[in-house]
Amino acid sequence: MKKNFFLEHPVFSIVISIVIFIIGGIGLTLLPVDQYPQIVPPIVKISASYPGADAQTVTQAVATPIEQELNGTPGMIYMSSTSSNSGGFSALVTFDIDTDPELAAVDIQNRVKKAESRLPAEVVQNGISVSKETASRLMTISILSDDPKFDEIYLSNYTTLNVLDPIRRIPGVGSVSNVGSRYYAMQIWVEPDKLADLGLTVKDVQNALKDQNRESAAGALGQAPATDIDVTMPIIAQGRLSSVGEFEDIVLRANPDGSFIRLRDVARVSLEASSYATESGINGGNAAVLNINMLPGANAMEVAKAVKAEMENIAKNFPEGISYEIPFDMTTYISESIHHVYRTFFEALILVILVVFLSLQNWRTTLIPVIAVPISLVGTFGVMLIFGFSLNMLTLLGLILAIGIVVDDAIVVVENVDRIMNTEHLSPKEATAKAMGNLGSALIAMSLVLCAVFIPVSFLPGITGQLYRQFTVTIAVSVIISTIVALTLSPVMCAKLLKPATKRKKAKIFRLINIWLNRGNKTYCRMIARTFNHPKRMYAAFGLALVFIYMMNSLMPRSFMSQEDQGYFTVELELPEGATIERSREVTDRAMNYLLSDPDVAYVLNVTGSSPRVGTNPAHSQLTVILKPWEERSTHDITEIRSRIHSELSKYPESRAYVFSPSIIPGLGSSGGFEMVLEARADATYADLQNAVDTLRHYAATCPAVADISTSMQADIPQLYFDVDRDRAKMQGIPVSDIFSTMKAFTGSIYVNDFNMFNRIYRVYIQADAPYRSRRDNINLFFVRGANDVMVPISSLGTSHFTTGPGTIGRFNMFNSATISGEAAHGYSTGQAMDALENIVREHLPENIGVEWSGLSYQQKHESGNTGLVLGLALLFVFLFLAAQYESWSVPLAVILSLPIAGVGAYLGIWVCGLENNIYFQIGLVMLVGLVAKNAILIVEFAKEEVDKGVDAVHAALTAARLRFRPIVMTSLAFMLGLLPLLFASGPGSAARRDIGTGVFFGMLVAITVGIVFVPFFFVAINKLTNRSSKKQLENTNANSENAQQ
Repeated sequence: MKKNFFLEHPVFSIVISIVIFIIGGIGLTLLPVDQYPQIVPPIVKISASYPGADAQTVTQAVATPIEQELNGTPGMIYMSSTSSNSGGFSALVTFDIDTDPELAAVDIQNRVKKAESRLPAEVVQNGISVSKETASRLMTISILSDDPKFDEIYLSNYTTLNVLDPIRRIPGVGSVSNVGSRYYAMQIWVEPDKLADLGLTVKDVQNALKDQNRESAAGALGQAPATDIDVTMPIIAQGRLSSVGEFEDIVLRANPDGSFIRLRDVARVSLEASSYATESGINGGNAAVLNINMLPGANAMEVAKAVKAEMENIAKNFPEGISYEIPFDMTTYISESIHHVYRTFFEALILVILVVFLSLQNWRTTLIPVIAVPISLVGTFGVMLIFGFSLNMLTLLGLILAIGIVVDDAIVVVENVDRIMNTEHLSPKEATAKAMGNLGSALIAMSLVLCAVFIPVSFLPGITGQLYRQFTVTIAVSVIISTIVALTLSPVMCAKLLKPATKRKKAKIFRLINIWLNRGNKTYCRMIARTFNHPKRMYAAFGLALVFIYMMNSLMPRSFMSQEDQGYFTVELELPEGATIERSREVTDRAMNYLLSDPDVAYVLNVTGSSPRVGTNPAHSQLTVILKPWEERSTHDITEIRSRIHSELSKYPESRAYVFSPSIIPGLGSSGGFEMVLEARADATYADLQNAVDTLRHYAATCPAVADISTSMQADIPQLYFDVDRDRAKMQGIPVSDIFSTMKAFTGSIYVNDFNMFNRIYRVYIQADAPYRSRRDNINLFFVRGANDVMVPISSLGTSHFTTGPGTIGRFNMFNSATISGEAAHGYSTGQAMDALENIVREHLPENIGVEWSGLSYQQKHESGNTGLVLGLALLFVFLFLAAQYESWSVPLAVILSLPIAGVGAYLGIWVCGLENNIYFQIGLVMLVGLVAKNAILIVEFAKEEVDKGVDAVHAALTAARLRFRPIVMTSLAFMLGLLPLLFASGPGSAARRDIGTGVFFGMLVAITVGIVFVPFFFVAINKLTNRSSKKQLENTNANSENAQQ
């Protein structure tokens, strides 16, 4: 292929660009839209229930056998579990990000199956569910009514029957949960005194239910082989019962006198909610609340649109008085964030075009970059689709940063052609051919260097690698496409569009810009000349820069990512342990009234009797506060809203209030702060763990870096201890299991079997009626059958006394544990808060209390040390590529050594702006390495050509600096102006834009003011060193040859 192949074949060149643009356009329409890429490690959840059991029993009977089997599952990072006094058990197994979630779930399912043989029969009967946690919460739908006849039970079941299933079938919907569900059940409310009078036990009731409420086949008439029969027919009989009346008619005993004792004689039967452990509502009214989570990789916008369309269809058939609302919709935040990124994108594009116009000073020359840039950017979307990326915050930020880089290639080509055309008075086509002869290799070298910076970084493991990959691949692809366009379309456009400059006087603004640029160029050359005379000062300044970067990197506050304003947060109200749900409801109602009067609050969803920290617990209440849209709020800073609400709710005397921000990356942790786990290792008891938690909270309260600290530990919950006299029970012929199952049935509810209704299966439960299970004395009414059918009161078979014990027992990697969650105080980073807590543990807690981190804190701890590795990789690859290109080990050093100066600017920038060293800043640093190297290459390459021609290194460096000053300043200014919208970002998703823009902007600013002076200086210094060593070698070889001759 000739050097000017594309100039000779303009149609071919244009077709290449059109194809790139079309493929990109197709990609843009097909790419899924989401907030973040798939960066959440797979999590598998195991749930089981042992009704009536306390936390300790659940831990020993359910948690221990299951966890023993789960431990060591391939790819597992850690597992945590909670066992509660309500008999609930749930475990979360978190896997490495590279693990296949489907295989992980299957593996866990198989291991749980192995553990079933060691679990209580009732736990297995209740069912053990294994499910993949779908992290991306998409939206919340509430079905509500002001009509008193539609109570919470009706709304919950209406939703389950008519709304849940169609939504589950929508492609992209992962899981749909009915929060605070009031699922129907047949409740048998037994009266223990009546049972005892009739000589019956709760076991008799159970057996009668199992016997008379069952599905069974009754056979068929006339089945083959048979003769003289024309018809076969199945025999049908009533199997399962389905109405309250049918259950009431169940016969418990037939007496010898022909009379019957039926279920209605000893119990009240009613169709009602299966559980009253939690209550849900919206804005203080009755409501069924549906939480919809999305499948990984689904298009959030498409799924949300489909859900809304389906809800409109379903709502047409709602009974009069029932309506629905969508109080929370994550796509509002995603679309707002992405809309802001798009806006930033166009602002950056316009600013870049403005700089190009002002520097090229001709609309014809400006047109070439204006056409080239969109082709490179749009073409990137096509490659993103092939790589399975999505349109998310990270890829779009990558594209904004790419604008400034992509415009470089076009500017370099146009500026070079323009200069040759006007200085050598050639025709546009000849000038283009000559310019491309010199430029082709430089363009390829620059894009290779940028790819060398970006691509190795994307191979980092874990979440950091996934985040970097989105950025770096997006930018690298746009750079490669940009180079292709610069080598094909740009020369063709130059030949067609450019015209030699006329003698006409330029506009005043252009003359002023040229004067300013010429002055800058002269000042720059004077500064470089001065540096050659004071090399020691330059080395000292360079040394100071390195020390400064090292110091700033050690001292800067660190975090994984900045907290974003996602438009909502959660409030938790904690009453004294053991408080009933009625007491929690009173406090919740008061808090709801206050929250709804706040001018910035749109909706408040409440789940009373539950909390994300401790699970189902009547003493806790969770409120999700959803704020009005960003533009409608009177207070724009979400931190102010949160602190205002927190200070008001903290005044309530009967409860503690906690305010949690949502997790930064949905699915990583339960809140946006830190999650620390204290473990009782070695010989530590539960009491030791409790003391450790109290000690930690005491010292953390005085620590300025930590705020809003709370724990999942519920230690001193009032309990009634019943001590069975096993000897007496044996003497009376009563199995101990009968005593416990009777108490459990009366006070804790027992699941017996199922019944059918509305084409669904519901459960049948037995429990003592409310007045019989409220006080300690009620145990006197519980009887079991002894030898010779004698009815024995349970109270005579043991003693009872009040005590305290844990409400939920948490475990982490099989150790008893307590999770400490909280947030960094205002002005501190999460990294500083985490370090402060680790210091407290080191200084004040015993050796047998271990520390782990979970959720986002785990990722921050294990992946925050990558900055050095990332930058080291970037520098190494730049060096190797340049060495290969210039066939020299020494020349690339001039490029590499000039890079740290930009780092000084980046660190200074985020320090002055009060930002943190997080993953976005680190991505910015990698960008900076590529960009500053690109500028340095422009000078070093030209200087090396001059030296090869025999010119003195100092003159070569000065000439290179003078000629390359204008394109470097132009491209850098274009890039920096493209960053301005990021620097002053506001609204949803602005924290990420600020974090990435600030470091790169200030780094670039220092690079083109101070760093640019170091490039020629290091070039000359290294040239002198290599010349000196080569002279020595020459002298040595001459001396050796003379000796040999003698």
